[in-house]
Amino acid sequence: MECKLCGSTKFRVSRLRLPDVSHLIFFQYPIRCRVCYKREFVSLLKALSVRRANKARHEAERRRKVRQASEANRV
Repeated sequence: MECKLCGSTKFRVSRLRLPDVSHLIFFQYPIRCRVCYKREFVSLLKALSVRRANKARHEAERRRKVRQASEANRV
């Protein structure tokens, strides 16, 4: 999946707005490009996979910070 504006493959799940209800009826959910901030709608399954990938990225980043802090305390 690539952004239609900038070609980036980095996305996040966007907040729901009142006008989005019409898209939700057709199981489309908003996502936003992390580079150019363009908002677009994708299938609910794609949006869930974006959310899952972001959660895994945040968890890995948190583990890395904890590891760095424990290594700094050892020195």
